[in-house]
This record gives sequence, C-alpha cells and structure tokens, in this order.
Amino acid sequence: METVGFWESWFLWRDPMAVAIMAAALCAFVGVYIVLKRVVFVSAALSQMSGVGVALAFWLASVMNVDPHMAPIWLHPLWYSLGFAAIGAALFSLNLAHRRVAGETVIGLGYLLAAACVILILNSPRVSQEAHEVDVLLYGNAVAVPPAQLWIMLITSILLLVTHGVFGKEFVFTTFDPEMARTLGLPTRRWNLLLFLTIAVAISVSTRAIGALPVFAFMVVPPAVGLLLGGRLWAVFAISVVVAVLSAALGYYASFRWSLPTGASMVVTTGIFLVPSLIRLRVKGLT
Repeated sequence: METVGFWESWFLWRDPMAVAIMAAALCAFVGVYIVLKRVVFVSAALSQMSGVGVALAFWLASVMNVDPHMAPIWLHPLWYSLGFAAIGAALFSLNLAHRRVAGETVIGLGYLLAAACVILILNSPRVSQEAHEVDVLLYGNAVAVPPAQLWIMLITSILLLVTHGVFGKEFVFTTFDPEMARTLGLPTRRWNLLLFLTIAVAISVSTRAIGALPVFAFMVVPPAVGLLLGGRLWAVFAISVVVAVLSAALGYYASFRWSLPTGASMVVTTGIFLVPSLIRLRVKGLT
C-alpha cells in the first residue's frame, strides 16, 4: 500500500524529485574537480557567500519599501546569489595557488565572514519579518519546489554541461597538472577561474533548490566513490553522477514513504553507497 500511495501521488513529488536529481547530478559532476583539488569545503563557503546575496536582496527590497515577492528583476535574489558566489569563486581561484596562504585558510575565512554577514542581515529589523522565507531561499526546500525552480535548474544544468563539454580538456589539465599547463603556455588562472565560476553557479542554484547539506554531500561523497571505484577519469565522472542520481531518487522515496526529512534522507543514502567502496579498498589493501 505504501508503494501504491507513492506512485499515485506522483504529481506531488514529480517536480521536487526531478529538481533533486538534476541538482545531485550537477553537484556530483563538478564535485569531482573539488575532490581532486582537495578543497572539499569550498562548497560550504560558496553556499554561504551566495546566501549573503539572497539576504542582501531582501534587505535592499525592505529599504526601498518594495514587496520582496513583487520586486523588480534587478532585485531578484537569484542574481545577487549568483553574484556573490561568483565573487567567492574568483577569490578562491586566485588564492588557491598562493604558497604563503593555504587554500583551506582562504576558504575558511570566506565561510566565516559570509556566515557572519548572513546572521547580521537576517537579524536586521527590516528583514526579520521575512526571516523564514529568506531561510528557505538560503537553504532550500526539497519537499516543495516552485515550477520556476525546475526551469532554472534545467537551464543551469544545460549551460554548465555545454561549458564543460567545450572546455573539459582545459579544466582537467589545469586541475591535474597546473605546473605542466603553465609550462605549455596555458592561462591556468583563467581556466581555474572559469572552472570555479561553474562550480559557484552549480552550488548557488542547487542550494536554493535542495538545501546546503545535500549539496555538500553530493559534491563530496559521490566523487569519492567514483575515485575509489573508477579506473579512468571518464569512469570517475560517470560513477559519481550515477551514485548521486540514485541517492537523490532513493533518498526522496525513503523520505516520502517513512515521513523522514528529505535532505537528510538523501545524504544518508549517499553515505550508504560509500560503504561498498571502502570495503573494496580495504580488501584490495589486504591483498
């Protein structure tokens, strides 16, 4: 009966699950670069920085006495979210290669400052009345997704897929061997910046769709599974995306059937896929 009820209620979960699957696949794909660069916390930092843009958009709307729900296009939270995420991406891409300041330090500072700014803005008297809705915009709601979010996620996925399809070789080369790339005359800073911009866009849009916790999980765990199981780079990307898609779908199903928190269900499901990979690594190490 539970399964029948699930399929009979397809009109309730169709759009949210579609958005969750697209967000999971997108995050897992770009997450491979994050894991390879060993900057896994960059997703948390960029998520917080995009959150500053969302909170700022609501604050500006309140200052201008504009209803945030009827704000003009130039006050839409999406643009401010993408803008601040892009600033963070530019900052991280320029400092990751700096030998005096470690990349983890820059990422940590960005996360702390952004989190503090979000708290200050949300506690402003002008924004406090909209705090709940700002919180949904910041951290997403995987249960209820407006139709516009489905189109935003679809268009973003297509644009980033095309970008990585065209410049994938440059992204991989500058990620695996930046020194050799510089020796061959490739503008590694430009490619690194473009790569981080695509990561920032993926994080900003996905966080507003499914939440910060699932985005962080999808950017770290599926790529880790792919790196443990895949022998070639294309296999790493493929395994990562497949694991993320299955985790999103199965996690959403478990959430619907047993009335569990959707984001947490997807995260736990993602972690389950990591177990066979660790067992295989352990057995391989013993042999």
